[in-house]
Amino acid sequence: MTKQLPVKQCQYCGGTDIGLGWQHGEALVTFKKHGVFGNRLQYLICRRCGAVLYQCVAEPHKFPSVR
Repeated sequence: MTKQLPVKQCQYCGGTDIGLGWQHGEALVTFKKHGVFGNRLQYLICRRCGAVLYQCVAEPHKFPSVR
C-alpha cells in the first residue's frame, strides 16, 4: 500500500479514524493455482464501525505480469 491512504473517511459512518489490519493463515493470494507461498491481504478498517474500507495484497510486485 502506498504511503498515502486510498480512503480517508468511512463511507458507512463518516468516521475518519482508519486502522490497518492483516489477514493471516488461509487467506493468502498466490500467483500459482496450487501455490504454497503467497501474499497476505492488507486491510483498511474503520475503527468507529468496523467496516472494511479497502483491501490489497501486501507485495504486489511479486506477481507476474499478464503480458
